[in-house]
Amino acid sequence: MFDFNKFYKGLLNKDPFDNNYWRQFPEGKLVQFKEQTLSLLKENLANKDKKGLACTVAVLFWGGADEDYTDILLHLLDEKWHISEEDIVSVLEFIKDPKSVDKLYEVAVDVPDYDEMRALAKKCIYALGAVNTPEAIQKLKLLEESDDPIIKENATFQLEQCLKNN
Repeated sequence: MFDFNKFYKGLLNKDPFDNNYWRQFPEGKLVQFKEQTLSLLKENLANKDKKGLACTVAVLFWGGADEDYTDILLHLLDEKWHISEEDIVSVLEFIKDPKSVDKLYEVAVDVPDYDEMRALAKKCIYALGAVNTPEAIQKLKLLEESDDPIIKENATFQLEQCLKNN
């Protein structure tokens, strides 16, 4: 039987993206350990625990997430004490919750000084494409009008993909 708490404690002492350690994580279910991971996200937020947040978000990659995670993940995007923004946006892309559209747009246009390649903006653009609602399409159109050539190019590509899939 898989012991989630033991696994998580061990993960805190490792690189959260160490593939060898993840081999013991159970596969198959789409959203696993929901109660534990939602509780951990709340603890990570309350304690401003960077390492804990990185580990919890890594668990979400492997164990899945759904709309029940959206609100806390969006809140975490407003927090400046961690460096997990890109990973959080990737989980939001997987969830595809329309509630995330406004925040994804906001994050996409607020490019950090260190992000010369616009990695965070690109992830937000791809997440908006995954949501693919009329509101998300509208935000992609706004991003397509950006003066930033990287944002513009990626927004154009995502719009084309959305039109193909609609």
